[in-house]
Amino acid sequence: MIENKIFWCIVNLIATTIEELVLVRMFDIYSKRKRQNFIIYLLLFIPIMTVQIFDFYGVDSNIKFLIVLIIDFIYCMYCYDNKIFKTILISGLYWMISMGIDLLVFSVVNAFNLNSNATDIMNSTLYRLELIIFSKIILMASVVVLRKLNLKNGLTMKQYLSVLIPIAANILFIVVIWSLVYKYIPNNLQINYVVLILAVLLILSNISILTITNNIVKENQLKIENEKIREKIDIQYNYYLNLKKEQEKIAKFRHDIKNHLLCIKNSATTEESNEYIEKIILEINQNVVDFNTGNAILDVIFYEKSIICIDKKIKYKFDVDYSRCEFIDVIDTCSIFSNLLDNAIEACAKIDQGDKVIELKGNVANGFFVIKCENTKVNYVLYSGENITTDKEDKELHGIGLKSIRESFEKYGGDINIEVLDDKFIFKGFIPIKWPVAPYFWPVAIFYGI
Repeated sequence: MIENKIFWCIVNLIATTIEELVLVRMFDIYSKRKRQNFIIYLLLFIPIMTVQIFDFYGVDSNIKFLIVLIIDFIYCMYCYDNKIFKTILISGLYWMISMGIDLLVFSVVNAFNLNSNATDIMNSTLYRLELIIFSKIILMASVVVLRKLNLKNGLTMKQYLSVLIPIAANILFIVVIWSLVYKYIPNNLQINYVVLILAVLLILSNISILTITNNIVKENQLKIENEKIREKIDIQYNYYLNLKKEQEKIAKFRHDIKNHLLCIKNSATTEESNEYIEKIILEINQNVVDFNTGNAILDVIFYEKSIICIDKKIKYKFDVDYSRCEFIDVIDTCSIFSNLLDNAIEACAKIDQGDKVIELKGNVANGFFVIKCENTKVNYVLYSGENITTDKEDKELHGIGLKSIRESFEKYGGDINIEVLDDKFIFKGFIPIKWPVAPYFWPVAIFYGI
């Protein structure tokens, strides 16, 4: 049966289909489709049938590889929303991995069966079938590993070149081995094992390239996240700075109005007008929420958040002594407290039935400034290490607030601790007043005094 031409046409067709589907899967992992699924899979027949036609007419393997590579590139550019360098990178990774796997499997088969050259392997139906089956199984399995490589954010031009050059070198190295070693060098045991070692080293080189690429992408992602954090902090700082100025104007206006009303009251002649003026003065005083934390910006933050809590019917208590924290930058103050209270308010706002409570404490204890923020909740929260998962709709910006808080604490040699209960979220953080402080003193700050 395996000598039958129809059988080998079917085998080659299945093998090519697997290769192209893996390529599509790689682009699906790293890219966004700009065509419908039906069009993508329909157009996939173009490279698949091209390979079959080339095989039928016996086109040179190197020429076939080059033409199919161009067709795949055009196909991916048309079907996926990628820039040209990203398409080249993903295509290069695919062909590097695919050809590397083929070479490795071929080297193993050749080394253990001691055939004379590549032609003998390809002419031996049994060995050829072994090669196709094992190489395609490994290729499909490689998709599981490739899923961990994140290329969605893209790279800079310099980074693309730094990755593409070794990829191109590896592909060229594979082509050289296929063209020279197996076709023109006579078979012997030593050469077989040397080539096998070269194939293994090539696979290791491929893994190294993937690792380097992944590290570069992670660095880019971290840089983007830090830029987002810094941008958010700057926005918060400018917002509260402007709010402070407006609050000062309102306070001055309120003071002037009270004085005017007192003057009118003293000059008024009727008891009814006096009562009316007293009600107005009382209402003005009742709407004032005064905070005295020792930091003007923090007072403004608490004022704004208290108004929001009143509007959302959230019970709140802000008790913070910030008088000994003058070394903490105003921007970091905004980042810490605005993000803490924003998250707490958002969690409480989701409660339909039950208590909505936020309690924020901050004081100096045993040489540390210690913060504890506790709020009720009903939403899902999973915290592990430095990562937090909730049921928030905005997944891209999710966690930016917590990362911003952590960054501010670590800037001053501090640390944070988070405890998640079924109905409560508890945040604890500390900053040494005289930093840096030896790490073995840190646990004292987390539980002391609050």
